[in-house]
Formats: sequence, structure tokens, C-alpha cells
Amino acid sequence: MGTDRVPKNYSFKSLIPLKMFLVLPFLSALMFYACSFSNQELLGNKTDIPIRIDGKLDFVRFDDAVVASINIEIADTPETQIKGLMGRSLLDFKNGMLFVFESLKPQKFLMKNTQISLDIIFVGEKGCVVNIAESATPMSDKIYRSKGPIKYVVEVKAGFVKHFKIDKGICVRWRRLKV
Repeated sequence: MGTDRVPKNYSFKSLIPLKMFLVLPFLSALMFYACSFSNQELLGNKTDIPIRIDGKLDFVRFDDAVVASINIEIADTPETQIKGLMGRSLLDFKNGMLFVFESLKPQKFLMKNTQISLDIIFVGEKGCVVNIAESATPMSDKIYRSKGPIKYVVEVKAGFVKHFKIDKGICVRWRRLKV
């Protein structure tokens, strides 16, 4: 019944230009819209600042055996210490940050603008672990304190301490890389 309405010499190929006329602007608009987003917008504005490798740090047992080694970014000025690992969204077990303080005194750390959970390792003047704050809560106002005067703090990805069995009695040795 429906075929009676279509003329015998009519070709559906004649509709192709009309279809192209309708589809092409739609595809062009879609491509323009998709390309107008930057990578940051597509990734949810996650900008990551990579670790600047200033040195190497070893975690060492009492018998001088190295438990773990990491690349470190060194925070040894008030400005770099305030910033810490803020703005970082990625960190692995190969990298961390070493805070070097001018004077030996109790220290406290805040995670207010830090996006990733960290293990905070408080280290005394002789380079040995004083105490550890494991899996510090990101973006929180909780204060993590050293249990006594310290000279250094090492911040690493949460889980590092458990994975490598870092505890009191473990010491750190670090060296700055030559520039």
C-alpha cells in the first residue's frame, strides 16, 4: 500500500544532499563545543604540580639497612614550608617532601588546602623518627603535632609508613642534588 505513493522513477539517493545539509551543521556545532573545553575543564580542574626533585632521602634501620628511598622536594624557607604539598593531587611512593627547620622545636601541621592524604613523619635532630601522623585527612583543619622538638618533617603518600614499616627507631639520611 505505501509503495503506491512513491513514484517509480523516484530515488532515495536524492535525499542525501538534504540529509547532509541537516547533519553537517549539527556535527560542526558539536565539534566546536567539544573543542572549546580545555583539558583542565574536562579533568575537573585538577591541576597538578609535579614534585621538584631537589634531593634523595633514605629511610634507614639501626643496622644501616635502607628500608625505602624517595625523591624529595626540599622545603627550607618559610614560603615553601607554608605551601608544602598544597595544590598536588598526585603523589606516589617514590616521591615526598622534606621540611628542614632552622631551629629545633615542636612543630604542627595542617591539611587545610592539601588535596591528598599524607603520612607525616616527624624527625628529630639526630635524624630519627619521633612520631608519625598516618593518613592525615585531606582538606581538614585538624592539627597534627610533633611529640617533642624536631628538626625535620617528611611528608609522603598515605600508606607509605605501613607499606615500608616506618616507625620509631627508623632514621633518615638525605642529600641535596647538585644543581
